[in-house]
Amino acid sequence: MSSATTSSPTATARPGVRPGLGRIVLLILAVAALLYVPTLLTERAIFGHRLSNMQLLNLGLTQINLMLISMLGALSLNYLMGCAGLISIGHAAFYATGAMAAAVTGTQLGWPFPLVLVAAGVAGGVVGALAGLPSLRVRGLYFVLSTMAVHYMVTFGFLEYQFRVFDVVGIPFATPSLFGFELSTPTRWYFVLLALVVLTYWGLRNTLRSREGRAMLAMRDHERAAVAAGVDVRVLRIKAFGLSSAIAGVAGALYAYYLSNATAETFGINFAIQFIAMIIIGGMGSLAGAIIGAAVWLLLPSVIGGMASEIGPMPGLLGSLLTEHRAQFVQLIFGVLVIVLLIFAPGGLVGLAHRFKALFGRRSEG
Repeated sequence: MSSATTSSPTATARPGVRPGLGRIVLLILAVAALLYVPTLLTERAIFGHRLSNMQLLNLGLTQINLMLISMLGALSLNYLMGCAGLISIGHAAFYATGAMAAAVTGTQLGWPFPLVLVAAGVAGGVVGALAGLPSLRVRGLYFVLSTMAVHYMVTFGFLEYQFRVFDVVGIPFATPSLFGFELSTPTRWYFVLLALVVLTYWGLRNTLRSREGRAMLAMRDHERAAVAAGVDVRVLRIKAFGLSSAIAGVAGALYAYYLSNATAETFGINFAIQFIAMIIIGGMGSLAGAIIGAAVWLLLPSVIGGMASEIGPMPGLLGSLLTEHRAQFVQLIFGVLVIVLLIFAPGGLVGLAHRFKALFGRRSEG
């Protein structure tokens, strides 16, 4: 057979177009868009053209910042549950641990903000490693219950600390300063949080590509096979819990500082469940899915609220849901979304996107 009759991917490529150039262009556009977000949401205009609240999806910079903090929690939990295969419903406990460490070192001792974040990460990692110890002996539902026990123990400790040192109104947090710049505006917070999310995503992604990361994925997929291959799954479990909880501890400190006040009720069991919902919606085992799930969970209520205000009063059941029972309507949407994804797309929105991409790829080839 002559070479003229053979075909290859490079033979059909367009001349003069370097492989990967499209990705570079998309990356540049994404970075430019992320850098422009504070200007867009602060001035409520794009390149001088005013935008309506509906065109901006009823979003503000505060919601974006809270979304970024939630992304840190979703990334850490997806690393633990989706990549290490360790089911936990005690993630709010590590947030509370970070907030409590920030209260001790920042509010009481007056440490610099970077050291406060380090202390919150260390405290979260230690508590997480201790919470992971039962995984060496128990599995399944018993281990899930042990993480719930850790949650109630930590929140009880937070409540006692709050009442003994502060008051029922909660723990106050002063405006933090980072290298001489006070995080006194949502725009400054945005760039700090965005950098932390990018660094966390990049770090976890590289961790999964390392030898230990591949061993952890093997432990998730088939623990006995991983043990037969010489993987010490006990050490990996503790390390996964420690790293995940350290990230959650830092996120908890950031969350407390951003709210400027924190109470034990802030880190209830619903707070932990919402992170599980985020990674289910985005895609279990996918770091990108954690980002997408957190964005959907945090921003969809504002979008629905903006649509309701723009549409105005409506008759019937839909109008009643949008005006009088908006919070319940949002929870209903999330509940239906989670159920539908679990049944028809267990891989979440990221898995669904991959399926559509493969489907359209086969059609184009045909």
